[in-house]
Amino acid sequence: MDRRLILFAVLWLASSSAIAQANTEFETRVVRVVSGDTVIVERDGGEVELRIADIGAPQGSQFLAPSSRTAVDGMVRNRAVRVQVTGVEEGVRIYGRLFAGRLDVARAQVQRGNAWVCWDYALDSELMPVENEAKRHRRGVWRTMMDVTSRSECRRRPPVPP
Repeated sequence: MDRRLILFAVLWLASSSAIAQANTEFETRVVRVVSGDTVIVERDGGEVELRIADIGAPQGSQFLAPSSRTAVDGMVRNRAVRVQVTGVEEGVRIYGRLFAGRLDVARAQVQRGNAWVCWDYALDSELMPVENEAKRHRRGVWRTMMDVTSRSECRRRPPVPP
């Protein structure tokens, strides 16, 4: 019985610590843009990978990956930004919403067709009409990419920790 109680206490403390980390907000600077949905930010004297929550973007050599990455770079690189943390993978990355002033980077990326919404994981339902508008006007990825393709990309690379 005592072992179970100790185990419960340890698990509770660990989960409350993770919840506290996930509900934080901090101001920082973007050091490097990795892709249209991932940046490197300064945090606690070092650098940490930030995966922008709710969206997926073309990666590596995929079509439109360079323009998606360049768009984020233009919005945030070497600027003061605000991060609302939505999840943490200890020692690997953080997940969250990224703001440059009042600009919501995820929303801007989806609106321009540089990214799609990962509906399996998205917390922000207000992105749905933004994505629908980008599809209707065939912006960016919606000029050539099928909806099924983008959704499968989200499953392989979820924008929040599982």
